[in-house]
Amino acid sequence: MAAIAAAGAGYVTASHATSTRVPACPAHAPKMSTFDTQVGGDFVRPGANAMRLCRYYGINWGDSKGLRQQRLIHNSVTVGRITHTFNKLKAAPRGIFCVRDDGTEMLVVFAYPTARAERVVVKLSGCPFTSNGGAAQQVRWATPRLQHRLLHLVKGR
Repeated sequence: MAAIAAAGAGYVTASHATSTRVPACPAHAPKMSTFDTQVGGDFVRPGANAMRLCRYYGINWGDSKGLRQQRLIHNSVTVGRITHTFNKLKAAPRGIFCVRDDGTEMLVVFAYPTARAERVVVKLSGCPFTSNGGAAQQVRWATPRLQHRLLHLVKGR
């Protein structure tokens, strides 16, 4: 019964766990990629069948930039919606000053059955920059709704 509930919730199931390798969360937050605000093409490549969320402490915590929480998600509907949301984000504005940035961020790793994983860094404090760090590195402006959804997912809600 617990396996059925876990499958329905969209978290790790035995059949998905062996089909796609999802890289582990690094112990500390990755650096944000360079700021290229040109928006073009997909920010996140469609077709991922799993994603790992890695939430990191900010600089005001005891373990500065250390891993705080993580969650692996295999629900294809959830992964598809998050991918779609990232691809709809607008370009980050230029010439802004961000206050109250304690460095809190989340790494989202998208895993694909036949391709390399993609990494997206989302700032959770200060300016909501989002960087895909891919071959065509882009920075976009995360919406509060996306940040909120990612926080709920990493907490298992």
